Amino acid sequence: MFGFDPDTTIADLTESADAPTIRNYRSDVLIGSLGFCIISLLVFAIWAFSGRALSRSIGEGGFYAVCAVAFVGLSGVLFDRQVFGRRTLGKFYLLFTTAFFAYSTLWCVAWFLFRRPSTEWYGFLTGPRPAGVEGALLGIMAMAAVLCRGFRNWKPFGIICVILFATNAVGYFLGDATFSWLLSENAAESLSLTKANRILLAKLSWGLFYGLGFGYGIADALYRLQSPIWEHLSSTPNATKSPPV
Repeated sequence: MFGFDPDTTIADLTESADAPTIRNYRSDVLIGSLGFCIISLLVFAIWAFSGRALSRSIGEGGFYAVCAVAFVGLSGVLFDRQVFGRRTLGKFYLLFTTAFFAYSTLWCVAWFLFRRPSTEWYGFLTGPRPAGVEGALLGIMAMAAVLCRGFRNWKPFGIICVILFATNAVGYFLGDATFSWLLSENAAESLSLTKANRILLAKLSWGLFYGLGFGYGIADALYRLQSPIWEHLSSTPNATKSPPV
């Protein structure tokens, strides 16, 4: 359906007059992390500057839907550059939209059903588990399954789930911890900022860490899913390597 399976992509590259370029892992994850970090900051800025107004006008579910659309719309252009083949943007948008919709839907369902007061969030090792963990786990597994199906490569499904979950959870909860600290009395005493500015900084810092972590995981997943393609290209005489960053 998407045309990202190894055979179709290799045939497409073979027919192209341009010499194929072998992706560089370090470059891909760096660009993915920084690029998605910028996207995340822009989306979290919606929350910081207009979140309350949007929630009142279209509801909390509608607000999350707006954020999901913004994430997908901006991320498609970023990560499409890491996909082998020609004329991939439309197809990649379809695949990535499906994957991100599956992730965000299950994350939101878990959040609405299982969330608890913030004072209980960090007791998940010995007490109640936070909704963010359940949502991340369910959402990541769904996202990984859609991507593996789209690229017709199920071999890295397990490692993709582990890395996506780890990077997503680290970015999300590190951002949450920073958010909580910036709103605490200790931060009020340590920082020469008004409460409004601390709230704004807290929300944007969450977007910063979430974007860095999840961006790394998505870029890593796309690289692993295309491993049969770049392994084939490594034996192609006219292939060129992208410069490392």
